[in-house]
Amino acid sequence: MINVCGSPELIADSLYLAAFRFLSKEGSFLDRRDYRGWFALLTDDIHYRVAAQIHQDAAAITKNYAIIDEDAVALRARVEQIGTPKLTHAENPPSLTRRMFSSVNVEQSEQSGEITVYSNIMVFRGKPEIGDGGIYSGLREDRLREVDGRWKLARRFVRLDHTVLYGCVSIIF
Repeated sequence: MINVCGSPELIADSLYLAAFRFLSKEGSFLDRRDYRGWFALLTDDIHYRVAAQIHQDAAAITKNYAIIDEDAVALRARVEQIGTPKLTHAENPPSLTRRMFSSVNVEQSEQSGEITVYSNIMVFRGKPEIGDGGIYSGLREDRLREVDGRWKLARRFVRLDHTVLYGCVSIIF
């Protein structure tokens, strides 16, 4: 569950900038459909989860339901599938995407060598069958881990602002 209202420790500007640069680099890989390049940014024990919300009474606690919940093995299969036109119907022709993120907050994680990065994300997805395209928005919580002097994505949780998702969600957030 994403919690951006905690009492984060102040972190060095250089750490914030490193996290921001990581998000920019990662988004560039995905928007260029360089899925193998993106996959190289992941740790071996990656946990990748995307959830949508259940629409209910305002007094009730927000509930989420997972639409994607994958580890490294499942993500590798996803990357191979969406990166190979013969293996996927959902991404042939491929989606044209543009990722934007804002309200980036970085906290020191409880694990040494890790930081937690919270951000708002908006992904535009263009496909012929979508007409003018579609927009996904949500909150993202990323756990970055320093591995051999480089940041890698160890955990991602995306909580989409959507209660109903139309069509196949085949892109990577």
